[in-house]
Amino acid sequence: MTMPAILAPLLACPRCRGALAGGERLRCAACGAEFPVRDGVPRLSDGAEARDERFAAEFEAQGHAHALYVDPTFIMNDWEREVLPRLADWLEGIAPGPILDIGCGIGKLGEALTRVGRGRDNLVGTDFHGKLLQEVRVGYAGLVEADVHRLPFKDGVFAAAITTNALHHFPDPVIAMAEIARVLQPGATLVAYDPRFITPLEWLKKALRKNDTAFTKDHKAFRVDEYRELLGSSGLVVSDVQTVDALGPLLATGLDYLKLGRLGLAPSLAKALAFADRALGPTPLGLMLAARAVKPSASVA
Repeated sequence: MTMPAILAPLLACPRCRGALAGGERLRCAACGAEFPVRDGVPRLSDGAEARDERFAAEFEAQGHAHALYVDPTFIMNDWEREVLPRLADWLEGIAPGPILDIGCGIGKLGEALTRVGRGRDNLVGTDFHGKLLQEVRVGYAGLVEADVHRLPFKDGVFAAAITTNALHHFPDPVIAMAEIARVLQPGATLVAYDPRFITPLEWLKKALRKNDTAFTKDHKAFRVDEYRELLGSSGLVVSDVQTVDALGPLLATGLDYLKLGRLGLAPSLAKALAFADRALGPTPLGLMLAARAVKPSASVA
C-alpha cells in the first residue's frame, strides 16, 4: 500500500526536520536518516519508546490497553464515540487545510465523525503505537506513526489540530504542546479534551488501577488552571476551558467494572449518558476538561 498523497507535502524528518522523499522508505535529504513506510503508514516515531523510560512505560501500557479499546462490550468506548463529534464542533469554520488528530489511537474520532455524516477528507491521524494504528478503519486521509515530542511535520502546515484523551498520556506534555503549536498555521485552532483532576477521584483511580497494566504510574489528570497554563505554554492563546461531562466518565467506568456491557447494553447506555452530559452542558461538576486555543497570527507580536 502506498503512502496517501496528502502526507507528502506535510512530512519532515523527526530528527532534523529536513525534507523527506521516497516510496517504501523515506529518506531525509538533510541528515540521510531513513524510515520505513508499512501499509501506507510512514513509521516516523524513530524508536521513541527506547529513548525515555516514561515513554517505554506508556508504550507498554498502551499495548495492554489495546484490548480494552477494541472491546465492543466496553461502555466507555461507545461513550467516547458519542461525545467526540461535539468536540469537533469547535473546528467548524476554520480555514481550509489539513487537520491533525494527535494521539488518535484506534481512530475513534474519525470513526465517530464518519458515523454521523461529518467525515472529513483532510483528517490526518498520528499515534506512536503502531498496534493501535492498525485498528483504524475509516475517517482519515492519512496516518503517521509519530512521537508527539518530535512531530515529523513541517512548520505551520495544519489548519487545525485536535487531541482527545491524549495529552494526559504524554510523558512531557509541555514539549508536546510546543510541537503541536509549531506545526499549526498562524490563526489555526487547537481543541483539547482530557480528564479533570478532582482529588477524591484521583484517590479512587489510584486504588483501582494499582495493578492495572493498562495504566502507568505517571497517568495524569489536570486542574483547570494547570490545563490553561499547559496549553498557553506553547504560545497559543487559550480562549475557552470548560468543565464538562459530569456523568459519563464516572458512570461508564463504574458500569464497565460491573461488566454490564456484556449484556448487550453498551451502545444504549453510552448514548443515554452522552445525552445527559450534553443536556447538562458545561458545569462546575464536570469530570472532563474541554479547551480551545488559537495560534496567534503572524501580525500579532
